[in-house]
Amino acid sequence: MKRLLAIETSSEACSLALQWDGAVFSRHQAAQLQHAELLLPWVRELLAEAGGSLRELDAIVFGRGPGSFTSLRIGIGAVQGLAWGAELPVVPISSLAAVAEQVECKPDQFILVAMDARMGEVFHGRFKRNSTGELQADSAEAVSAPEQILERDPSLTVVAGTAFGRFTQLDEMATKAAAVHAGLLPSAQALLALAGPWLLQNQPLPAAQAQAVYLRDDVADKPK
Repeated sequence: MKRLLAIETSSEACSLALQWDGAVFSRHQAAQLQHAELLLPWVRELLAEAGGSLRELDAIVFGRGPGSFTSLRIGIGAVQGLAWGAELPVVPISSLAAVAEQVECKPDQFILVAMDARMGEVFHGRFKRNSTGELQADSAEAVSAPEQILERDPSLTVVAGTAFGRFTQLDEMATKAAAVHAGLLPSAQALLALAGPWLLQNQPLPAAQAQAVYLRDDVADKPK
């Protein structure tokens, strides 16, 4: 697929990227509570820069979470509306993977992504790269208290995400880690990079299946 629009809104960043016949156009801004205002105007701007229209896309790629309940709902609501209106399929990509994709690591290292999930918890997942450099999940994604994240060998782990620097429970791990990318946010350009390998193994989904992964069963109540 040569023409993909990527939308990532799981964090405080609103991030869009358009892949159009080999060229990439993008917008990325840390703009908490402004996703709804920025998203659709940016879609129009990117398409105008590419000289194309929504109906000429092959698919819409979206960050499926985990992440902020409100911003995910805004982003995925927009994805469903755009996809339905233009009769386009969708491609779901993990927002944690969209953080890991931005991180370089050695062949024998792992990437641990931990994002601030609010309410004293973190979303986290572990990744590695195969012999060709392709990112692969090495654990199930989860939400937990930060002290429950156990890393069997921090010295062989690169850590990334907003949880580092915000939770003192993760400070010891960070000091032992091979590298630290504190505050790194998922990006739409990373979604585009991950969409290619995903599409080699999967068929794009109908718009109705553009759904968020929250990991929490109840996003309204604080954990007891």
